[in-house]
Amino acid sequence: MQNKRLSKYDIRVVTVFAALLILLPLLFQASPAIAHATLVKSEPPRRAMLSTPPKQIQLWFNEKIEGSYASVTVEDSNKKLVTENMPETLTDDSKSVVLNLPQIQPGFYTVHYRVMSVDGHVIESKYDFSVKE
Repeated sequence: MQNKRLSKYDIRVVTVFAALLILLPLLFQASPAIAHATLVKSEPPRRAMLSTPPKQIQLWFNEKIEGSYASVTVEDSNKKLVTENMPETLTDDSKSVVLNLPQIQPGFYTVHYRVMSVDGHVIESKYDFSVKE
């Protein structure tokens, strides 16, 4: 009868092979895409220096947003709201929201926005623009 014994080298090879069999499927496992709405464009744009005051703020996102949840406000340099208007969604563009503005004076303004993408993720941020005298 032949006595078979595994050498230390053989044990290492079997261990490495077993580990690869376990880990390789994890490397190639398909994971669900985690995508949320992000701001892709704004009018006026971030850090714009405008020579005439804008009549509205329009924000475009990379995916559909829940228009009824959207909130857009504009503050002047004293942190005072310049309008009490609610933003509106466009019937032909479910990725956009518009806030109509009254006549504003030259100065520094901050746009705050909060929207919810159709997947339920809330996006909240702000940006600034200026109107020159």
